Amino acid sequence: MFALRFALSALAAAAIHLALAGPLAAQGYPDKPITLIVPFAAGGPSDTIGRLVADHLGRSLGQQVVVENVGGAGGTLGAERAAKAAPDGYTLLTAVATTTTLLPHLRRDLPYDPLRDFDAVTLVASFPNLLVVRPAVPATDVRQLIDLLRANPGKLSYASSGFGASPHLSAEWFKLITKTDVLHVPFTGSAPALPALLGGHVDLMFDTLPSVLPLVQEGKLRALGVTTAERVPFLPNIPAIAETMPDFDVTSWLGVVVPAGTPAEIRARIAAPLAEFIREPAVVARLRDLGAVAAKPNTPEEFAAWMRKDHDKWGRVVRETGIKLAN
Repeated sequence: MFALRFALSALAAAAIHLALAGPLAAQGYPDKPITLIVPFAAGGPSDTIGRLVADHLGRSLGQQVVVENVGGAGGTLGAERAAKAAPDGYTLLTAVATTTTLLPHLRRDLPYDPLRDFDAVTLVASFPNLLVVRPAVPATDVRQLIDLLRANPGKLSYASSGFGASPHLSAEWFKLITKTDVLHVPFTGSAPALPALLGGHVDLMFDTLPSVLPLVQEGKLRALGVTTAERVPFLPNIPAIAETMPDFDVTSWLGVVVPAGTPAEIRARIAAPLAEFIREPAVVARLRDLGAVAAKPNTPEEFAAWMRKDHDKWGRVVRETGIKLAN
């Protein structure tokens, strides 16, 4: 009997310890430097935003936040390292759509499950793609382009900056919804794709704002629409494709996540200063320079629901278009 009472007391004590572990950990958090993993090489937009996030968090939390670039395998090496880190709030990851909600539908060998192995903190920014055509294409808006494509099945072509990337899937989703036939001409990046478009070798393209917006402003390309659900605040004269096609919302994004099991109190401690961060005018302007739109302040719960929705959307895109990653 004594042994049974002792065992029950031990179990009760363990339960109390687990219940208090989160709040107690959060009270002393952070008491040492934090690592923010950026799953790409230094210098790109994800790295730039990651360093802005690290600087702001460091000042807000009173501890150094060290950026660690872990590039390779399309961002999956860094994501895998973060997924396997201790869930104590001292390892953060700048998660992007490709590694978090897109690749799970394209790679069976992904070494982590983004919805199981990560807990959401906050969405930071989105990266709209822009649908552009060369000037000789007789379409000045999305509706005219759809009519043109339907009248000329298989006769027009589009360039992409990479197989399986967001611009490629934007085009394939566009084709699926509009029931049009457009030839895909893949390239190994925007740099070789854009000359083909400018030279008239292909007719249209979806690509990131930094790549194509300067060419639109110079009159070398014509912009028909952005891929976000609403117009981009700093490009009010360019319609959203969703204004013509209500279900069309295909965009990349960047947010902060932590290893699954990180206490909710710690996630809230990280999310609070990030909500301030994405409201700062200087941050909004810097993100705009990078072709990104600052997210609306959001809670970990809201970001988690948003990721789930985005995950399901990309699953539908991949499934219905039949896209598979090339070996």
